[in-house]
Amino acid sequence: MKTIGKIMVFAIILVLIGSTLAAFPQVTQINYDPNPAVPGTTITFLVQLENLDSTTQKDITVSIEDTYPFTVKTDESNPNPKFVGNIQSYGKTLVQFNIYIDPTAENQTYNIPIIVEGKGLESKKKTYHPIIISGKEPIVKIIDVTEEKLLPGEEKEITFTLQNVGTSTAHQVVLEMIEDRTITATGGIIEREITPLGAAAIKVDSINPGEEKTTKLKISVSNNATIKNYTIPIKVSFNNQSGERTETTSYVGLKVFGNSDLDATIKENNNGEIIFELYNKGMGKADFTLVELTSNQATIEKPKQFIGTLNANDVDTIKTKINYTQDNALITMKITYLDSDAKQKTKEITLRTQAKTTTQEGPNWILILIILALIGFGAWKYIIKKKK
Repeated sequence: MKTIGKIMVFAIILVLIGSTLAAFPQVTQINYDPNPAVPGTTITFLVQLENLDSTTQKDITVSIEDTYPFTVKTDESNPNPKFVGNIQSYGKTLVQFNIYIDPTAENQTYNIPIIVEGKGLESKKKTYHPIIISGKEPIVKIIDVTEEKLLPGEEKEITFTLQNVGTSTAHQVVLEMIEDRTITATGGIIEREITPLGAAAIKVDSINPGEEKTTKLKISVSNNATIKNYTIPIKVSFNNQSGERTETTSYVGLKVFGNSDLDATIKENNNGEIIFELYNKGMGKADFTLVELTSNQATIEKPKQFIGTLNANDVDTIKTKINYTQDNALITMKITYLDSDAKQKTKEITLRTQAKTTTQEGPNWILILIILALIGFGAWKYIIKKKK
């Protein structure tokens, strides 16, 4: 009898324990949108709770435990934990959460912990439920280039800024200047005018989603480079988390420019007319060139003259009549122009004429009269002699 009594007591205890465990509402279904979840985005997460017991479960709360890569986004209307209230016997209810997926999450299945508790329940109940994360790939782009202006014959480091605009980490990122030579019909090779100096490829290591990294590539510009804009192909390659390598080509604009360098000399200066020679000894052209001549020691007939464009290694002339009021007069030439960078610039040049004043250069009437008098006197004496 004693043995039967013990068995009955033990059975009653098991029934009580079983009823206690059954008292917890069960998470019978979950749903999330979008499905699969995408790193760096927020999903709408629905939890279905079901009371599988014959009694009402009171003051039920449900919560999501923050664990990588999940973070519950909360506000006044969306708390965590969320109070559900009472669930009638064999009743169901839906609870909604907004959950942020960490951008560094990989393409795989993660388990999210859901905790249920309520009034009269002895403990919390935590269960784990799978969320599939997918649709995630790295995308690396060149978003900025510094020192895009170059001079012929110059060597310079160009800084490239790379950004991973994708949703997973890009591994073993490499930036490379692509070979871009022209082969002629006869088999000759024409080298490009902008080339890498040293290594043509630079390793950047890994770039996380949204992260920016900079790298530098040293380049050389040919002395014979044409002043113009160049489009340079740059290859960016990287591995995704599975080790698959992706290559993309971006086109970077680089400008080879040269500053103009204007100067002037006096080409001719005679008979009250002066000719100036202007020349551009720089690498860039000068546009809208205007020349203005001034002097305190001479009167200039055409003090302002428009030239237009002076290309590199180009020459032009202007001329004007001039009346000097002082020996070796100084003339100031003011040149206004647009440089190759489209900025207005001004240069002043002072030139010495090496000329005499108009008065001194005119006829010496006293000397002429003396010479004429001597000639007349000689002629008179000659006539007298002949008469005798």
